[in-house]
Amino acid sequence: MVTYSLVKTASDEAGDCQLAREAQWLRELADVRSLEGQLPRLLDEGTNAQGRRFLVMSVAQGWGETRAFTAGHERFLSNLGKARFRSTDFEVSGCSEQISQSLSRLDGCVPAATLETLREAYHDCETALLYWTGPYVLSQGDFAPWNIRSLGLQLFVYEWGSARSEASPLDDVLHYLIVQRALHGRSVNARFLVSAMKRAHEFALAAYPDWTWRAQVIGALTLVYLLGALLHHSLPARRVDDGDPVDLGDPLVRSYWNLIQKRSAWMPGND
Repeated sequence: MVTYSLVKTASDEAGDCQLAREAQWLRELADVRSLEGQLPRLLDEGTNAQGRRFLVMSVAQGWGETRAFTAGHERFLSNLGKARFRSTDFEVSGCSEQISQSLSRLDGCVPAATLETLREAYHDCETALLYWTGPYVLSQGDFAPWNIRSLGLQLFVYEWGSARSEASPLDDVLHYLIVQRALHGRSVNARFLVSAMKRAHEFALAAYPDWTWRAQVIGALTLVYLLGALLHHSLPARRVDDGDPVDLGDPLVRSYWNLIQKRSAWMPGND
């Protein structure tokens, strides 16, 4: 394997913050033996003459891209999640706090009915996960084929500026399955989401066998992913694409919004 270096330079203040986060995670994960050789190595960092942050990192060349979610992807995410995780209740988890804070930041910026729909969905998450304690883990944040190269069972994963701790253990799996479908113009409907949830359920059972993975838990954590992803895309503009046919918006965000609105079609009941 030949290793090359890549220079990334921020173009604005938001880019500075993202590169700072990426550098932090690359430093922190550099000593995780189970991830050795699967992440860029941070070679240098600093500020250029224009005052913008830059990073120099190693990249692997000659590796292929695959759209399938393979055993190698499962193994990588399992090792990543165990690099930092916390077993706790949803209401005190980092992902719950992040969703709550994001909803507060949208208050007054979006129509009241839109915000109420999102708050009701968040309440559904809280209700379904009320008596469940589970693992909340480190998420890569943009686990998608275009950020991953593979050589057999080994992965090399780029782009760590969106990584975050105490995420749902299903986030990266669901993102991998959903984002590529939506961005290639294919329907992300309830039927597809149920199949994605089944794959995420299989991953959870294999990666975290010490916890209980009832269908209701999988459904609630899927809603957690959808809410978190929609809010992540919506907060910079302080608006939510709520399906207005006049405003086409982002197809990925529209998919998230539609699935949140129509959650009764795919979320398991509390039988």
